[in-house]
Amino acid sequence: MIDKHECRQIGVIVKTHGVKNELVLRLFEEFSIDHVDTEYLFLDLDGGLVPFFLEEAREKNKTDILIKLEQAKDTSEVERLMDAPVYLKKLAESIEDEGEDEAFSAYQLIGYETQAVGHGPLGKVVAIKDISKNPLFEIDHNGKELLVPIVEDFIVQIDDEKQFIIFELPEGLIDLE
Repeated sequence: MIDKHECRQIGVIVKTHGVKNELVLRLFEEFSIDHVDTEYLFLDLDGGLVPFFLEEAREKNKTDILIKLEQAKDTSEVERLMDAPVYLKKLAESIEDEGEDEAFSAYQLIGYETQAVGHGPLGKVVAIKDISKNPLFEIDHNGKELLVPIVEDFIVQIDDEKQFIIFELPEGLIDLE
């Protein structure tokens, strides 16, 4: 089984398309169809990355591509893949960071546990909300939605191995009551 640390999330399966069991892969902002020039995509199913042979990929619009996966031949299998995060293996020739000036992708932090200095554990990052160029981490704090701005100055440490983020947040930004 491939480890998530060896991969980078590029998008999410959002729906089916047509009657030929095609899927709509919504790519994150920093990716394009050129990044999907690969034999395999890895889908996060039941907590592990499962490889799927990519038969076909074509552009639908700026953010969506239509994909056909070899192992998804019938409707029930295609339906099982809805909302699955999609990953690519990190390779120098594919999507590895091209330079230090390139901003990190907050989407790769989905699933990380979080903690705030002075507050303790906050919960798990469950999504990224991109609201008018003001991206926010959506954190599940004991069943309550907690929104934290994605600001580099607020992030003290990111531990990819332990999948953990430590924040130092301004007073009053979060209310944990």
